Amino acid sequence: MSETEGVTSLVKIPFFGLQCDWDDSFRRPNGTAWISVRYHGQEKSTHGDLVCRKKDPLQVEALVEGEPFEVIPKRTTSRFVSVKDSGTRCECSFLAPDAAFNKIHNKSVVSLDVTEGGLGVSVCGNNQLKVWETSTGCVRRTFEGHRADVYSCKFFPSGLVVHSCGADLAIKIWSAEDGSCPVTLKGHTAAIQDCLSVDRGRNIISVSKDGKARLWDVGESKCLATLIDCSAPINGCCLTSPTAIPLGNPVEGMSEREVGTVGKLLLLVREDSKVTGVSVASREEVFTVSLPSPGNCVIATGPNTFAVGCQGGEIVMHDRRKPSAAVRQIVSATQTPILDLMMHPRSPNPNRPGVDEFNRSFWAAKSDGTCVLVNPVFTPEKPTKFVQLTGPDCDPVYQVKHDGNYIYTACRDGLIRKYSIGLISKILE
Repeated sequence: MSETEGVTSLVKIPFFGLQCDWDDSFRRPNGTAWISVRYHGQEKSTHGDLVCRKKDPLQVEALVEGEPFEVIPKRTTSRFVSVKDSGTRCECSFLAPDAAFNKIHNKSVVSLDVTEGGLGVSVCGNNQLKVWETSTGCVRRTFEGHRADVYSCKFFPSGLVVHSCGADLAIKIWSAEDGSCPVTLKGHTAAIQDCLSVDRGRNIISVSKDGKARLWDVGESKCLATLIDCSAPINGCCLTSPTAIPLGNPVEGMSEREVGTVGKLLLLVREDSKVTGVSVASREEVFTVSLPSPGNCVIATGPNTFAVGCQGGEIVMHDRRKPSAAVRQIVSATQTPILDLMMHPRSPNPNRPGVDEFNRSFWAAKSDGTCVLVNPVFTPEKPTKFVQLTGPDCDPVYQVKHDGNYIYTACRDGLIRKYSIGLISKILE
């Protein structure tokens, strides 16, 4: 079922930039770092320079009097620096990583996942799939068995089992404890782009360039159903449990091996610039709507809302509760592809000043090396705070994940970086 969307509201956000190694520069006396901002309609960015006048405590200021940027002393430390654009008063805080793990991989890191139990899994460009400790970056296990590039790796909810998929048309299930691979699932006819667990993981769902989304029974190593056959490659997916979207009735004679699919909506982003919602239990296409460019990633931002990251740099937000399916499109001043999205971890103290509104925000990992916390309620009339993770030097950030305490990023430069969520909460206060 396709439909015509209502009027799209357009939200334009500024693009801030800071020298990637600013924290190293500020360790030196009078160390300097460049900074820039660009707004829609500007042909060029506005540039400035920051200088560290004092190291302990950190004292940073504009290098030249009259610079277009103003440093905010109370929100500037050796770990993060906050600035205001003197013209619009928009504020951006730049956070340095707590650690940059450089011994896990020696090639571009294309996918990662982490658990609250202290483990991470990641894969790089030379097909090395590894499990490691999130505290130290120490490699615990290397999985060998895929015969071509791996595109996605994720933990099951238990945190003890991993599934991976890629160009060899295979989904592999691994034990994080001993490295064994007891299950291999095959059936797709083109590269498998993404995979996710259903409920506790008895079933998983995979999406492929062959345009199909498949539901699998892990225990019996077989495909239970083809949920949809699209006319274009599927690049990514996510699962949500809507409260206001009709999903139809489960299929007759549903297998007893199918667990946790009732009430689930599968969101699919497609290469033909569309996003599709599929009722998992009924196998029905609930909606298909257009995107401004091919979709790379999708996340549920609420039970009935979702956001799509697009190749053209757009972030498209849909609210399916509205009769006309309300759409909000967020665009930056630089049109760089959105490679991954992740909801910002909810604060354990949501009533703290400034924190509550960011419980609805999400992180956008981009191909220009930035990873930005996007506040979807931003308006030019009420300039707000932006938070940006620093470290990569224009190398794409392919994925962003969190374990409740730290945010982790996978980058083309081969590094996995971790950032303190506690420090981000301080910035947002």
